[in-house]
Amino acid sequence: MKKKKYNAIDLFAGCGGLSEGFLQSGRFKFLAHIEWEKPMVETLRNNLVKRWNYSEEEAEKSVIRFDIQKTDELLKGNWSKESIKDYGEDNNKKIVEKGMDSLIGNQKVDVIIGGPPCQAYSLAGRAQSPTSMKNDYRNYLFESFVKVVDHYKPKVFVFENVPGILSAKPGDKLVIDRIYESFEKINYEIRNPKMLKRAIYSAADFETPQDRRRIIIIGVRKDYKNNPEDFYLALDELKSKYPIKTVRDAIGNLPQFKPLDNPKKGKNGNISHELIGNDTISDHEARYNNLRDIKVFKKWVKNNMNTYSTEEKLKFYTETTGKKSNHNKYRSLEWDKPSPTIVSHLYKDGLMFIHPDEKQARSITVREAGLLQGFPIDFEFLGSNAYKYKMIGNAVPVQFAKNISMALSNVLDKDDPNNMCCANKKSEMLTLKPKKQKRVLNVLVACEESQRVCTEFRRLGHNAYSCDLLNCSGGHPEWHFNMDVLKVIKDKGGVLENGEKIKIDGDWDLMIAHPPCTFLAVSGAKWYYHPDDKGLPIEQRRPHPRFPNRARDREDGANFFMALATANIKYIAVENPIGIMSKRFRKPDQIIQPYWFGDPFSKATCLWLKNLSPLKPTNMVDKGEYVELKSGKRLPKWYSDALTKAKTPEERRTLRSKTFPGFAKAIAEQWSKEILENESIC
Repeated sequence: MKKKKYNAIDLFAGCGGLSEGFLQSGRFKFLAHIEWEKPMVETLRNNLVKRWNYSEEEAEKSVIRFDIQKTDELLKGNWSKESIKDYGEDNNKKIVEKGMDSLIGNQKVDVIIGGPPCQAYSLAGRAQSPTSMKNDYRNYLFESFVKVVDHYKPKVFVFENVPGILSAKPGDKLVIDRIYESFEKINYEIRNPKMLKRAIYSAADFETPQDRRRIIIIGVRKDYKNNPEDFYLALDELKSKYPIKTVRDAIGNLPQFKPLDNPKKGKNGNISHELIGNDTISDHEARYNNLRDIKVFKKWVKNNMNTYSTEEKLKFYTETTGKKSNHNKYRSLEWDKPSPTIVSHLYKDGLMFIHPDEKQARSITVREAGLLQGFPIDFEFLGSNAYKYKMIGNAVPVQFAKNISMALSNVLDKDDPNNMCCANKKSEMLTLKPKKQKRVLNVLVACEESQRVCTEFRRLGHNAYSCDLLNCSGGHPEWHFNMDVLKVIKDKGGVLENGEKIKIDGDWDLMIAHPPCTFLAVSGAKWYYHPDDKGLPIEQRRPHPRFPNRARDREDGANFFMALATANIKYIAVENPIGIMSKRFRKPDQIIQPYWFGDPFSKATCLWLKNLSPLKPTNMVDKGEYVELKSGKRLPKWYSDALTKAKTPEERRTLRSKTFPGFAKAIAEQWSKEILENESIC
């Protein structure tokens, strides 16, 4: 049965990220799109014609180029001379005379969507502004959104923006409080501002190759029988159960470029890279990068400088450019991770979006930026390259938008009897088969602030959480218990770093534990006893003068290790270097190396396993470089660097305890598969 299409209006439409996602769902018909920048308007109109079979006239009418701050003119027409001068020639004459109301007519508006420009609310924007964006007119553009909602009174609206809107305070009151009160006045219900942290979503959870975090404010007319929580629940249910899409998934197969030894002049400016082969794709042209930047890009990717400390990054920038900055200027994408947020700043330079291939030594192209935002490869961007980067950076990821639209339609359908399945039709009922669902495992990764293992399980669609007394550095506070792991085990949940309190459904199925090894490793044995007592029996030795409590710390460490290893969880893996637990507990079930899993480094790591099989090597590579110390002792170079180059004990601890990517991936893939197979659940 063909389902009803709901009528929608898109405010602050840009080049059409939200619109494209809603159209792809097949459940919405757009009555109007509002945008004021000409290249974005032309791009949206063009794609409505070429991708969605609009006529030229329909596209011109429905995409209105206008300043939404002039809300009364927008709705009712009768434009001022100034408005006609600025926007008249770009719009249908009827719109100029009678406004958007003439386009909507008697049609009922079901949904209004949009996201006002976010720069005034973003933490980055406020940090770089001398006045913290307090005088920026964009702080109050939400008022126009409210006016349009009040005028057409849809059942529901979707207001998209950056999480920074929750803390933006241009005057004497938080913006989010003003928004809440404004919608209250026009009889719409949204989540209380204190609860809106729970409305922050990552596009990566919806099959988008980008970790773009946005707040989705869903408002519902108070006389409508549903409430915002119905829609949030529907959206939560659509989170992908598949591995998270990565940069490689999005752009890994695109034609490559190579840097020129000497830039040359082209028709449209200087050229620093040339295409390898003849396979051309629209908007996939390398932007110009000078020789200094090319050199920087090669070095940055080769040395994986994303992992450097902020201090090291700033020092590198100063040494490279002779300038000082309070903010890091460089960042490269990583093949096997989602992209960080694509931002409109791309139109100025691409220094924060260096291509992950060292050999190409360039920033990403317009097409690559578009694909990372989820735009189809045949989506045409019109205007200058600067405008193309800008419109892509300001857009809502298409796949994320599609999921939002599906969540809305799923709830709206329940209120529409015409969209119910025809239960009386036996022929249709016979074809309905329940979808076989893969079991989602509850996974706890103990003592992990990096979230490397946690993220790998999340990519496979499992309900994984990290836990550590330290704040997470992996970028996902919504997956991280910043508290005592033993309490998290006992309570089957707790308070996440983002403030949300959760309790898992069922039991913890699997725990991967990385208990601190400082007091358990063999390498630390020399610090237990006084250096002058080497020849004495252990029971006669004095404590080390620098660490008089070392023996007590060792016992505490061993007890914590045992508490994790013997926890009431069916499947457990405890990881630690070679140390005293081989005698205190038992010999490890396996000793693995990073070079077994594609990482060219040596680091003997013991695994104590409960109901799990030893890991199988996935990609044997070279052991990596070694260095010889003055003492004659040989150490892996990466480990030596961690000891000598780190500036603080904390940096040394972090570098020495790192979990290598290949190891983390093998853990997630092999053991999740084994558990599901053991339980005959696929």
